[in-house]
Amino acid sequence: MEKYVSTMTCADFIVSTPDYFRYNPADEFITPEQIEEIAANTKASLSGTGYAVRKPKYLWMAEDALRQDYARYESAEQLDSHMSRLEHRGNMVMGDTRIEALDNSLFDKLQVLDGDISPMLEPDNNAIAIAVSLDDYGNLPNPEYYPKVGDTITATYADDVKYIDSRTGELRTEDTPEEYIQKKLYGARDVEYTVCALVELPNSMSYRYSGVGYDAVLSVDTAQRDSGGAAIPMLYLFDTADDADEAEAEQYLSKLTAGEFSPLMYESKATARSEFAQYRQMFLLIGGTLCAIIGLVGLLNFFNAMMTGILSRRREFAVLQAVGMTNRQLKTMLIYEGLFYAMSSVAVAFILSLAVGPLAGKMLGSMFWFFEYRFTILPVLLTIPVFLLLGWLIPCMMYDNAAKCSVVEQLRDAQ
Repeated sequence: MEKYVSTMTCADFIVSTPDYFRYNPADEFITPEQIEEIAANTKASLSGTGYAVRKPKYLWMAEDALRQDYARYESAEQLDSHMSRLEHRGNMVMGDTRIEALDNSLFDKLQVLDGDISPMLEPDNNAIAIAVSLDDYGNLPNPEYYPKVGDTITATYADDVKYIDSRTGELRTEDTPEEYIQKKLYGARDVEYTVCALVELPNSMSYRYSGVGYDAVLSVDTAQRDSGGAAIPMLYLFDTADDADEAEAEQYLSKLTAGEFSPLMYESKATARSEFAQYRQMFLLIGGTLCAIIGLVGLLNFFNAMMTGILSRRREFAVLQAVGMTNRQLKTMLIYEGLFYAMSSVAVAFILSLAVGPLAGKMLGSMFWFFEYRFTILPVLLTIPVFLLLGWLIPCMMYDNAAKCSVVEQLRDAQ
């Protein structure tokens, strides 16, 4: 559960507006006044704000890297046409970007894969961290796509962006062919940053969407300085010290965000645990049903094998009784045989569990990133009493039924 919860949310509580959680564009998210109110009514051991830079912004990146992004959506011909319309500086091209600013307290939430984020905590810094995309298993699939730690990267901020017709320099119209549409920046200025680290920015405290170009992280002071104060609060998150404080904050936020038209929404670890419990319930229901069906078929086969074996040996049993074997001895022999079959079945099931379990666990782990295989002998132990009971009960029932007839009648029926 903790693996699932830690991936789905990086904090005990994350608060913002419905637009943020529903991926809707907005000019404003949670306000400083709302953050102050929440902070005053909750007991946080760690808290901070994530900011969206609400200003046209671009990071200059290698053309080959940007081509990798657009190649997922465009054909080779479309890609060449698109790249020709972008602004170039040598082998660098101006790419879209998403820059998020963080309070210094939230840098502990970043997972540093390479480099050091401490330069971002210094005043008047020009350090930037590039947020990388990891797969579900924590691996970086394309490290060559990202700039190296220590590289200088240029960001361009603009006051406004218009799309023009490159043939006339005028604003584009509906009739302007796509190959002649270009961006024109107004009030643009460049800022050079030094890449101090490659980090994983938890999705739960990011913009929650991605696109072409780099995702980057700045300190809030640096972002406000370079964007001209365009960094606005996007989310507020906090952790609590213990379960009592967490329950109290959960109750407060539940009341605060109650109602269909509430201006705020929140996510918490409690909601993530509830989602996981529903997943687990679904797997238990489906898996339990399949196991019950397979178990029932196995028990019926065991019952059929035992019964068929006894019925097919009726002549043998009659002969043994004819030469002096008592009913008690014959019944005891059959019970021991039944118990032997039962324990043999349990042993085979145990061996198959040891052999097939890790393979099935690996397969499920590749399908569900939050799945972890752990062998347990409990199901095998639970089947032992059932099979021992059947191994004793079936021979007794079959023998008691056969013992109603005399030895002569048994030999006659067996012929």
